[in-house]
Amino acid sequence: MNKSFSNRQNGIADNLFIERWSPRSFSSESMPSADLKKLIDAARWSPSTLNEQPWLFYTAHRKSAKFNDFVTCLSEGNQVWAKNAAVLGFLIARKFFKNKARENQLAQFDCGSAWMALTMQARLLGYFTHGMGGIDRDLVRDLLLLNEKEHSVIMGFAVGKKADSALLPENLREKEKPSNRDDLVSFWKSF
Repeated sequence: MNKSFSNRQNGIADNLFIERWSPRSFSSESMPSADLKKLIDAARWSPSTLNEQPWLFYTAHRKSAKFNDFVTCLSEGNQVWAKNAAVLGFLIARKFFKNKARENQLAQFDCGSAWMALTMQARLLGYFTHGMGGIDRDLVRDLLLLNEKEHSVIMGFAVGKKADSALLPENLREKEKPSNRDDLVSFWKSF
């Protein structure tokens, strides 16, 4: 096991969690629509404040007419590798409760739960995901016809099968490995 993967050996959670990581090397292998639907369905079952389910997922398959539009919404650094993924997507939060009476202060938190569910379902099906903060949120909003007052563009993401990291540019190959995790004592205080 390489050095950056070394402290994953002392994890006590299920291997599904320990072995999850976000590669940049994606193969151009397509993803069946049924598999993508299963990922989105996993997100649907995530917990949320008052069962509000504030998440909106927008996805584009590699061969769809919108895929290149999705690519252009990514930062240049992310475009280099993410354009090879089977699916690109954006996760959006509805800022207000469905009855519009008040703002949902936990909408983005709840969307994080949905993202984790999608990611874990992807791993169970043999896919990898990579979340991206490096996106042009204004471009995403324009592309998806979102109202800035009602919607928050949280992140972009790539989904697909992992490819050989040798296919990446050299500067990205060095980063293409699972990262360490902080020890439990650094963030957990139990009384």
